[in-house]
Amino acid sequence: MERTYIAIDLKSFYASVECRTRGYDPLVTNLVVADKSRTDKTICLAVSPALKSFGIPGRPRLGEVKRAVHAFNNQRKQRILGKQIKYYSIYQPEIQHNPAMGLDFIVAPPRMNLYEDVSAQIYGIYLQFIAPEDIHVYSIDEAFMDVTGYLQLYRCTAQELAQRMINAVFKATGITATVGIGPNLYLAKIAMDMIAKHITPTENGMKVATLTVNQYREKLWEHQPLTDFWQIGHGYAHRLDQLGLHTMGEIAACSVGRLDQHFNPTLLYRTFGIKAELLIDHAWGEEPLTITDIKHYHPQKHSVSIGQVLPRPYSYVEGLTIIREMSAELALRLVKQHQGARQLSLTIQYDRKNLIELPQRRVHQHCALQQPTNLTSVIQQQLLQLYHEMVEPAGLIRKITVCANQVTDDYTEQFTALQTSLFEQPQASSPKHEQEQHLQATSLAIQQRFGKDALFTAQDLAPYARTRERNHQIGGHHE
Repeated sequence: MERTYIAIDLKSFYASVECRTRGYDPLVTNLVVADKSRTDKTICLAVSPALKSFGIPGRPRLGEVKRAVHAFNNQRKQRILGKQIKYYSIYQPEIQHNPAMGLDFIVAPPRMNLYEDVSAQIYGIYLQFIAPEDIHVYSIDEAFMDVTGYLQLYRCTAQELAQRMINAVFKATGITATVGIGPNLYLAKIAMDMIAKHITPTENGMKVATLTVNQYREKLWEHQPLTDFWQIGHGYAHRLDQLGLHTMGEIAACSVGRLDQHFNPTLLYRTFGIKAELLIDHAWGEEPLTITDIKHYHPQKHSVSIGQVLPRPYSYVEGLTIIREMSAELALRLVKQHQGARQLSLTIQYDRKNLIELPQRRVHQHCALQQPTNLTSVIQQQLLQLYHEMVEPAGLIRKITVCANQVTDDYTEQFTALQTSLFEQPQASSPKHEQEQHLQATSLAIQQRFGKDALFTAQDLAPYARTRERNHQIGGHHE
């Protein structure tokens, strides 16, 4: 039985939420979501559809937007009498219909809590139509749905069902969406990303595209560049280019080539390993994975990671404070999840403008632990040791990532078994470790009840410390 999937992408989600919160229509209002306090180099989280119509890309830096707007206004000045613009507008129709009107835009600071609340509200609307077991939330603004069994229930087509859902979303939030429909998850995503953009939107801005396997092969087998396709990044595209493969059609042909020919499946497997299977499936427009498979998937290995881009280049000594802060945060996160880590890793990325020549801009190292742990003292000691071993003291640091690997669930320090040899004394849980565990559990309980700022150390008051600021951020942006 052929299944039917719907992929939904809320259009310019962050920008649309900001427009609606201010009482504007995101389809005609020029707005970007960016933290301008981080200078013009900050990346915009979203650009409204109206501003995109003036040639602004989806994820530019704020400085790029300003330069593009300045260039647009300069061109207009050259065409009007007196070469001066008196009036500027944030509304796309006014600018398009009045050649003497200058282009202006709103810079909205990110509000991650607001976006999460609106996303949850929209998910609740989806649940009015589709059961949760048939929905896979891909990101804050994207979702996949298996609607196979619902078309007969509602006595409608997939397009009509999508229209009903998005109309309900638009009525409740004022946000519209782009929709892709296909016989598998991959084609639904491709229909949404690559086909819907060329479709005339409905009155509320919604775009719906349908893609079958045959249509995919007819329309997209010769499409370039390959990076337009889902899950093919620049690295994959470069390796395929080195093999002489530039389109999905060529990859599909290679996958059925004879072994005595240059282009054959072995070429793909030798280059990409087991990931070649996914590449070949997608080249043919196939995807065996279902939402049920996703729901039932449980990874064999778990990891917990924390990363941050520093607001400026940090020195070696300042980086030590960040490592101590992140060690404590990582340990508390493990305690909260009742987990312990068997391995720790540290990744350091240096700033582009270093005063010295560095052999590599990014360094990574890991260490194994004797037994699973979530103790701050142990994690901090190991990460500091890694930091001293791998970081160039004269280098300037811009990004730090710490990771707990091989995480064990249902972890409790005092009941953890440790295999020792005949020549070693068993290291039972010490009173000091038990005391630290109780302290961590108490600290976590206080923070959960009174907020993360309820407890902090004197070190968190240092001018280059980041914990108190990050306590009010989600994903590196303000709540």
